[in-house]
Amino acid sequence: MALDLTAQIEQIRSGTETAEAHLAASFTVADEVNDRIGAILERFDDSAATACRSTETAGGVLAGLPLGIKANIAVAEAVPTSQSRVFDQGFHQGRDSEVVARLRRAGGVIAYTTTMVEHAAGRPDPALGFPIPRNPWDPTRWPGGSSCGTAIAISLGIISAGLGTDTSGSCRIPAAYCGVTGLRPASGSLPMDGIMPAAPSLDIVGPMARSARDCRLLLEVMRSKSVGSSRGGQTPRVLVPRQVVDSPRISAEAAAAFDRALETLGTVGLEIVPIDLPYLDQLISATLTIMLREMYVVHRDRLVSRWRDYGRSFRRLALVGALVSDEAYAAAQSSAAQLRGRLEDLLAEAAVLALPAWPSSAPPYVFRGGTPQDEWNLTAAFCASGNPALAVPMGFDDAGLPLSLQLVGSTSDRTGTQAATVGENAILNVGELFQSHTDHHLRLPHPDLDIPLPPIPDPDEGIDEYTSAPELPPQLTGLGVPLTRADEVMLGHLVDMLFPPP
Repeated sequence: MALDLTAQIEQIRSGTETAEAHLAASFTVADEVNDRIGAILERFDDSAATACRSTETAGGVLAGLPLGIKANIAVAEAVPTSQSRVFDQGFHQGRDSEVVARLRRAGGVIAYTTTMVEHAAGRPDPALGFPIPRNPWDPTRWPGGSSCGTAIAISLGIISAGLGTDTSGSCRIPAAYCGVTGLRPASGSLPMDGIMPAAPSLDIVGPMARSARDCRLLLEVMRSKSVGSSRGGQTPRVLVPRQVVDSPRISAEAAAAFDRALETLGTVGLEIVPIDLPYLDQLISATLTIMLREMYVVHRDRLVSRWRDYGRSFRRLALVGALVSDEAYAAAQSSAAQLRGRLEDLLAEAAVLALPAWPSSAPPYVFRGGTPQDEWNLTAAFCASGNPALAVPMGFDDAGLPLSLQLVGSTSDRTGTQAATVGENAILNVGELFQSHTDHHLRLPHPDLDIPLPPIPDPDEGIDEYTSAPELPPQLTGLGVPLTRADEVMLGHLVDMLFPPP
């Protein structure tokens, strides 16, 4: 069993362990596994060691423990690249983002930047030459996107905790696939200064760690204030949407683990209440429409001028955002606002929504065209609505792969006053209570370092099975982008999947 960040801090404060010993162990594990598992993009041995020694003398709530920061979040030691060849060389150069600065002031040691999916969308493209992240429980499996490196590094014990960003689930999906805990805070509740945008109205930085109590600690440091008393306050009701638990889109193993998780929560005294959530897919659709449009706008000019410098997965996904009209974008924003109100009514009085974070465990690392397939993204449902959401491990499937529980909280109190901490405190309380009666989050993967790994499939593998490229809409062909035949085929697939005819 592993120790979480909070337990490691207690070790250091009690004198049974030192921060320098934790950092040395971190570097040792990274040396052993990173070439195979691809969690770390850059490491800062000298500056981390200096910071660790300084913190041991000066103190700090994070006790000099090693942290990993997703590569789209600025740290003074490196230029944030978003793991892409296409990025702003001068973006926040030599300076920390505000949230990283706050972690440092609290005694956190920035030891690494962690791998991610290019510009926080799509799948990795091996042709770009960056480390390819692999699932620590089975390296032939997808570790989730886009904050995958942070999740992998926590799972393996390389770092004590770290940061990701969440646009449509990017803290929670890799946390779910890698067996750790990831939090999407309430939208707009943390400073985004020094963080490269993916879809600006949806983006939020979030803590990732082994436990919910760790995520609470990191959130309080980044917000510079408490988000509520741990395990204190009103006992929330746990609302369970029938549309999810009764759906054939949830795997049998995920459904069984979810039932056991609810049984655990009921045993410790929480009221489990089945409810209807008929607009779940509308929430997902609103998030994806907004994300595609904003991602396209962020990269529009460079998609034309530097098309071949982008990875194949990202460039195709970003380009289809050109199909989201002004009217469709405004309608998605309006829909999200209306559905947010319905969710707030549902989550009044500190109720918490519970559902699987993902319908299954991690899929194999095969994605034709490097593009997402038709997945039921249960994390995306709560991004456009702005709700805080927490993913916590809830067990394992028969193949030994992690499964994850998602807890969703309110964005306001009963009077409508913006009070993000109400919902965040509720989901963190339930997460901590669940983890105090389970040990799924403390399990460590043990990757076999001697077995040869198969290569990551090329994103365009299998495209030759298509005998002809589909006819693309003029909104795409008229942009002047130098499309290859593979681009045309996969753009056609994405158009059919994301914009089906009515």
